[in-house]
Amino acid sequence: MRWLRPALAGVVLAAFTGACSKDSIAPKSLANPQATSAQLASLDTIFSAPALNSLSQVSASVKASAPAPGTTLALAGMLQPLAQSTDLGSYGRRLQDLVAFSRLIPRFSVQAATALFPDTLKGKTFEWDTTSNGYVATTRTGAPANGMRFILYAIDPLTSSPAKPLTEVGYIDLMDESTTHPTLHVMVAGVGGAPVYVNYTVTLASQTTSSVVVTTAGYITNGATSPDSVVFAGTITGSGSASSITVTEDVSFDVNARDIHVRDWQQATVTQTSTSLKVSFRFEHGGEVVTLDGTLNVDTTAGTVSGTITSHVDGGLFATCTVNGTSTSFSLTCTGAVQGGLNADEQAALHHLGDAAQNISALFQKILGPALTVLGA
Repeated sequence: MRWLRPALAGVVLAAFTGACSKDSIAPKSLANPQATSAQLASLDTIFSAPALNSLSQVSASVKASAPAPGTTLALAGMLQPLAQSTDLGSYGRRLQDLVAFSRLIPRFSVQAATALFPDTLKGKTFEWDTTSNGYVATTRTGAPANGMRFILYAIDPLTSSPAKPLTEVGYIDLMDESTTHPTLHVMVAGVGGAPVYVNYTVTLASQTTSSVVVTTAGYITNGATSPDSVVFAGTITGSGSASSITVTEDVSFDVNARDIHVRDWQQATVTQTSTSLKVSFRFEHGGEVVTLDGTLNVDTTAGTVSGTITSHVDGGLFATCTVNGTSTSFSLTCTGAVQGGLNADEQAALHHLGDAAQNISALFQKILGPALTVLGA
């Protein structure tokens, strides 16, 4: 997010409210930029628990079986202008997350007709093997009879893998609670089962060989003595063919104790020659609503990316940014709508909004990752 700091950390902010923005309303500024920054910065404490950090780092290793290779669209080189740019890399990674989900679509309909876990894995506990750098089934007891348990460990910040020697910080349980639709219950807890940091269900609401609808609802907490909790609910949809795929994610987050309400909407459309990411982010606190809407278009043939981002406060235009980049360079130009442009406090608030949106979205994807892999395994 460094590229947002000089001008508009709200690239992500610009992400969310296209439908709500009305340029006919007079330009507006934040009522109290410093207060907005403080509220956004305080969100970090909700996601700072060691078990949550561990899950976010080893999410890709938590699965019911080794996923089959994707057959829809090759990822190699697809996101080159974003993936190779330090400044735009967060959007490249976001696109890769959504594209990775799209590659599961053909398998969801197959998995829906079978049990979520093989009988040989039910009741198994998986622990980290430092030789293979992956999870292996062990004789350890305690796993749920209808699913599997993965032990979580303190993470080495240099390798983003479990630190040596291994130090347990909790576990994640994956439980099959399917009835009329395939449903996975996910719970992340501390050592010994307390506190519970994450508790949610993911349901495969509908599926065909070319489309899927996944719904989710639950909460995230920091597990402190006076815990802050993020209650979330959302829907992920995907549809398409081998030549074009569209994935849409729409999730709401509420921290009622702090009067913070967030909605994050993102849509990726991928073809053989182009990729488009539309993002929309809405942050509400103290009666004030700040939104961002934006689109990034990647031409994979030319190796370029371009986009326009707008930020609004209570419907009034706050700032407009344009993005242009290649695999080796980029430019971001932002202009404040109010006479005098963006002052230092406003720039800082937009930076925090951008960081918060990226952090929440990335954490949500990684928390949801094991469930989506199981449902599409």
